[in-house]
Amino acid sequence: MIIISIGNDKDLKYSLCLIIILGQIKYFMIFKRPIKEIMTKDLITLSPDDRLTKAKELFDKYGMHHIPVVEFRKIVGLLSKSDFLLYVNSISDGGGVEVKEDQKLSFSKVKQVMVTRLGKLEPDDRIEVAIDIFLKNYFHCLPVVEGDELLGLVTPFDILKFVSKEIQ
Repeated sequence: MIIISIGNDKDLKYSLCLIIILGQIKYFMIFKRPIKEIMTKDLITLSPDDRLTKAKELFDKYGMHHIPVVEFRKIVGLLSKSDFLLYVNSISDGGGVEVKEDQKLSFSKVKQVMVTRLGKLEPDDRIEVAIDIFLKNYFHCLPVVEGDELLGLVTPFDILKFVSKEIQ
């Protein structure tokens, strides 16, 4: 905290300007921090060949919205809860025959529903880079990778949580 003694109106105006500038610098610097400071690191993942019943169990148990799909530590896709639900709630198998949800999930694999064209961040990318990608592409989650190796995930909620904590 900065303590400023104020003697007259000129000092008051100068002091207020200084406080505003210092505050803006603080907010500006928040967005210059690396994404590795806010990414989620303890990830639960799926394999492309996992059945959608496993994905359903993970979504239900952990309340997650995105599950990275990996082969070893290499990210090959992302399964979002909204894509999963869209697939589950489709009424038929395409031939006009109604299929029960549990049947559909047990015979379907993650690779049938996952998204493979992903935006990605590197751990040293700045938070402002993530914000720019989120705004321009309407993504809801970005994998953080080093090479092809998955290190974490970041969402707009992670950024909001971090900024909220920093400005208090």
